[in-house]
Amino acid sequence: MDLFEFDSWPQFQAWVQNYCKMHYSCPTYWRGQKDPDWPLASRFERMILGMFGGRPLPGKPPPSMIYPYDNRYIRLGGKKLWEPNALQQLRDRYLWAFKRAAAGLRGPNPATLDQDQWWALGRHFGLITPLLDWSDSPYIAAFFALSERFADIQKAPGVGGITFCGAKVAVYVLFHNSKLEGDGLRVVQPTVEELGRMHGQRGLFTWLDSEEYFELQGFLDHKGRGDLLTKVIISEQAVSDGLRDLAEHGIDYRLLFPDLQGAASHANSQFDMVF
Repeated sequence: MDLFEFDSWPQFQAWVQNYCKMHYSCPTYWRGQKDPDWPLASRFERMILGMFGGRPLPGKPPPSMIYPYDNRYIRLGGKKLWEPNALQQLRDRYLWAFKRAAAGLRGPNPATLDQDQWWALGRHFGLITPLLDWSDSPYIAAFFALSERFADIQKAPGVGGITFCGAKVAVYVLFHNSKLEGDGLRVVQPTVEELGRMHGQRGLFTWLDSEEYFELQGFLDHKGRGDLLTKVIISEQAVSDGLRDLAEHGIDYRLLFPDLQGAASHANSQFDMVF
């Protein structure tokens, strides 16, 4: 995995433009995360990463969230801590429960959904899923990371105005060539009429179906595909500069959440910028 770090928003913009020119021949997917230390993992995978010694303990070094995870999921003798297909059964139980609970809630004459569409629908309403969100827009990905980091800064006690104190975010880039998918990894791009948000966010997902790998970086590194992933860290003042620039180009909550929640989030963001 390549790693870049930029202290200003224009540096990030220039790098994005150059990257897109160099990789125009294949799709690229972008994901923003407010904390550069978080693993590239879906909500379901983060649950697994938190099991069996996966949570930090006082006075001890933090557990590895990148494969092989300090080998904490392997018993002596090399046997896994769970039976074969146990994780798949656990995951599918969430989807089954969601389908039952959603009966009658999708309006009259709802379209029939396949498994990927059901997972995507559930993901956007808070279901625990194996789907990891991406966008085909670098700036939409950056908006999610920057806006979430900015919200945290505003909540910090004693903060008056905009004070960053070294705050950083991460934007990941995944290059989709012929060797990306396989060994349990695939790209999921479902179409679901109820998901106006996903279309506004130019969204898609990756799904890593594995009982050994629970985050994308370690999987790609150990499968010889680490060159397909790039991590960009954006720091400090670029948070506010980036949000202003994105807003000037029409990327804000109203675009990405075309509903009343988006309208309220947009109004709240204006309030935060003033106070």
